Amino acid sequence: MATAAVLIPIDTIFQHGGVLPPSALVQHAPRHGRSRAASIKGKRGSTYSVVEGSDAAIRKAMAYVLRRTVDETDADTDDDEDQESHNLVHDVEGWVSVVHLLAHPKLAELGASLADVRRIVAAMSKARFELSKPSATTAAGAPSAYKIRILRAKRNSLQAPLEVEAEPITSETPDLPEFVVYETTYQAYPLILASGAIQRAAGAAQLAFVPMVSSDDAVENRASKADIGIWVNLREAMAAEPAIKWQRTVGGAQAFATTSEVPRALWAKVVARRPDVGVLFENGKVRGEVPDALRRKGTKGSAKKTRVGGAHSNDDEDNSTSSASE
Repeated sequence: MATAAVLIPIDTIFQHGGVLPPSALVQHAPRHGRSRAASIKGKRGSTYSVVEGSDAAIRKAMAYVLRRTVDETDADTDDDEDQESHNLVHDVEGWVSVVHLLAHPKLAELGASLADVRRIVAAMSKARFELSKPSATTAAGAPSAYKIRILRAKRNSLQAPLEVEAEPITSETPDLPEFVVYETTYQAYPLILASGAIQRAAGAAQLAFVPMVSSDDAVENRASKADIGIWVNLREAMAAEPAIKWQRTVGGAQAFATTSEVPRALWAKVVARRPDVGVLFENGKVRGEVPDALRRKGTKGSAKKTRVGGAHSNDDEDNSTSSASE
């Protein structure tokens, strides 16, 4: 069987929205509604577009070239190496001339133009490139009127601690809160109790507390969603440990201890959010323990159900634990 190749003009492809038209030899729609050569149906059910495929290739080439630019201060010392590797030169702010970008072999072989670059930059949902505004001294349609740079993601996982505007507080401060509460979880509290102190996390600048008063229905108290609250009588803590410096935000919504830890001797009480768990620590004595079911909650493998004559949920286990404690 003889075969033949048909050259389809690029203008014809653009007239069809970037999708190849039916075969010129066999005048019917491609098999299963798609062309085997350039109309492949993806997982999302969308038809492959020649324009979209070309944009993807140009976008990858742009990223490749712009990631490998060199600083203009280093370009003079490495002229020979730059010519061999085709690395472009960026200024102190990372900008590269679009003229030089389009002349790079990676983009030149794709036939990329200024219109392609502008379309790709505008169509990206997550910005990866930044295109400068056209220069006033050059025609807006000329590549020389534009500069481009790549937006690099910050890969440093260690971030500076958030600086909060706070003011120091002492026992003489007016409207001093009666208590400050450290909020924690059912899983973390047994470790805090065993260590004998509330300890500052690695990288944290201070310990954060929530101001409270003794009355549960006081309007000053903020509704807490924490599993457990460790209450500290602020005035008594200041008298017992003068070395611990306390601060609070200007609005009074948060208090801070600038020390690395607050010892258990300063705890007034420890109260769980669940009424069936209740008070866990008070007046220097341990009053209760966190049930095992709550310690395991949220940890790996905690969602597994046990069988006692048949399958039952973790809620049944919680009920049996609470009834046993009673």
